[in-house]
Amino acid sequence: MIPALFFPLGITAVTNVFLTSLLAEVFTNLHSFLAIVPNHSGDDIVRFKDPIKKKQEFYYRQAVGSVNYTTGSDFNDFMHGWLNYQIEHHLFPALPLSQYQKIQPEVKAICEKYGVEYKQESIFKRLIKAVNIMTGKTSMKWDN
Repeated sequence: MIPALFFPLGITAVTNVFLTSLLAEVFTNLHSFLAIVPNHSGDDIVRFKDPIKKKQEFYYRQAVGSVNYTTGSDFNDFMHGWLNYQIEHHLFPALPLSQYQKIQPEVKAICEKYGVEYKQESIFKRLIKAVNIMTGKTSMKWDN
């Protein structure tokens, strides 16, 4: 409908607005996909069949059921929409985005202290793992 508003300016304006809107949608969807899907999928991500029984189990599942991308700089965090702190987001979903950068080293240290795997990789390595899952080359593992 928005491109139709540009008819008074001619068919070239309508076409340009339509194509620009279409490209914006494609890039927005690709960015959203890259920010969300790869840090929730891969052959190193654990899935669970049974419901959570204890609070400690909830925290464990949040750490091993997702992956962080590269973290630490304001520009990088902004470009990822702060979704590069997926583990911290799952642990503390109500926390303001600006706090994830501050608590990430503490969460990582707690995971190391208790022997809980804390996965963190680049978005590109994670994308390859997600594509491998989508194409059936690999599959996600189940918790015993």
